[in-house]
Amino acid sequence: MNSMVIWALFFPATMAYAGISDLRTMRIPNRVVLILLVGYLAAIPLVGLTLPAVLLSAATATVVLAFGFLAFSHGWMGGGDVKLLAVAALWLGAGNVAAFIICTSLFGAVLTILMLIFRALWLPAAWQGRDWILRLHRRDGGIPYGVAIAAAGVLVYLRLPWVAAPF
Repeated sequence: MNSMVIWALFFPATMAYAGISDLRTMRIPNRVVLILLVGYLAAIPLVGLTLPAVLLSAATATVVLAFGFLAFSHGWMGGGDVKLLAVAALWLGAGNVAAFIICTSLFGAVLTILMLIFRALWLPAAWQGRDWILRLHRRDGGIPYGVAIAAAGVLVYLRLPWVAAPF
């Protein structure tokens, strides 16, 4: 497996980790967001991104972060979700952010419906000893939106031209 294939898997693997972390703990660690940020900076010369493309991606990520901060300040999203959205927007670039936000919204709606169904069902005894499952099952609990963000990010990422090239 060449280094570009390994590198192309970096973003999906890290996003999957973020989604799983949010599912299990309702937290997306800052270190995951930082790893994605540093990974993006390292990817710039590897994939040949131009300075204008990098600056446009950075501006787009800043706008996503600003709107995300507004959602966070109203209690609509968690801080980790907002940071993950912004760093994913950086990776995906300005031309893909609309698709990313739409996919995130659709996946988030499906996730919310599934969570409502899960919370309405009886929890099997074998699952009752797992704190993270009990937390997800609580009717007053939040939605691990990082799962939707991660899934949408990976889906849109797979459309990037430099990702398909090594495969």
